[in-house]
Amino acid sequence: MTRMGWVRRSLLAMAAAMLVTALGQAHTHLEKSEPADGATLAAAPSSVQLFFNEKPDLKVSKVEVTGPSGKVELGAVHSMAEKDLMAPIKGALGNGKYTVAWQAAGKDGHVQKGTFSFTVQKAQ
Repeated sequence: MTRMGWVRRSLLAMAAAMLVTALGQAHTHLEKSEPADGATLAAAPSSVQLFFNEKPDLKVSKVEVTGPSGKVELGAVHSMAEKDLMAPIKGALGNGKYTVAWQAAGKDGHVQKGTFSFTVQKAQ
């Protein structure tokens, strides 16, 4: 391969890598949550809060929590800060594993979905 061919291929490879990185960062993604994924809590939380890399669109955002007794009743999903969603938990949560399913979209409009779980293990 000639030196010019090597340079051309190297530049194409770098451009492709930058494009993949830019596309991966273009969508809304979950950065952290409260409760944290995999957490074991000694007391039931009063809400679920999700923190994203950009402001989520409340019109398409959803949060659902399911546990040992089925679907958990939540209050209206709202935002407490610019890049978060919060869903108040109505009623008491008993011991067991809970799964949070979320849906959000940012300024690009692409809906992203994910899940995480936490466990409530109150002392008896």
